Amino acid sequence: MAEQKDTLVEPAAKKGRRARGSLSQEEILDAAKTLVERDGLQQLNMPALAKQLNSGVTSIYWYFRSKDELVTALVDKVAREIYRGLPPVGNLPWDEEFCEYFAAFRTLLEDTPIYREVFAFRSQSLYEQGAIGGTMLKRLEEGMALLVNAGLTPDQASEVFSACSNYTRGFVLLEHGIATERTADGTPTGSLAIKVSAAPEKYPTLSAIHDLDRSVELHDRDFLSGLRLILDGARRIIEANAAS
Repeated sequence: MAEQKDTLVEPAAKKGRRARGSLSQEEILDAAKTLVERDGLQQLNMPALAKQLNSGVTSIYWYFRSKDELVTALVDKVAREIYRGLPPVGNLPWDEEFCEYFAAFRTLLEDTPIYREVFAFRSQSLYEQGAIGGTMLKRLEEGMALLVNAGLTPDQASEVFSACSNYTRGFVLLEHGIATERTADGTPTGSLAIKVSAAPEKYPTLSAIHDLDRSVELHDRDFLSGLRLILDGARRIIEANAAS
């Protein structure tokens, strides 16, 4: 009988799977975050997550009934982290406050893959169910109020805030796309300036641009200049509102 008992126990030992009930919701979300940072949000699935946790898939379903429910909880967790990492509204002029806020937002998205994934592929989930919690609502309220106090209507403030947010997210995604196109030594794979200089008579306007390759290269100065163009447009709306 002792020999039979050893035979029965051995497969479970080889399997090495953790006991049911030993997981926690927070542990599952942390493992999901690790997977997304490594493989991307689109590749997140329950079998891969179970493998990461060394557990059975059914153990995860005790906490999250579907992948969508899991992703919603993950987005909620990530969103709260992001908004806690953004600077509070201070005493600067409204346009400088917005430059500081969205510069910090860009840095967070650049430095943390999970944040990029959420804002690139599941941004609408931020406004579903419990995801848009007190921290997010408070920060949105402060940002909108800043614009309204500067002279925009609430609807205009919403448009300006959305334009700044969409611009920032798009800029970060473009930065990472361009980074993947670089050669091994970090230089760009192509040069507009070289191509235009070969036939300047065909491209007189492009030839007159001092640093043409800036059109396809993205830097801090490019981000801030684009953001200020949006805010300049908001300033003109404020002036028009005051005049009328």
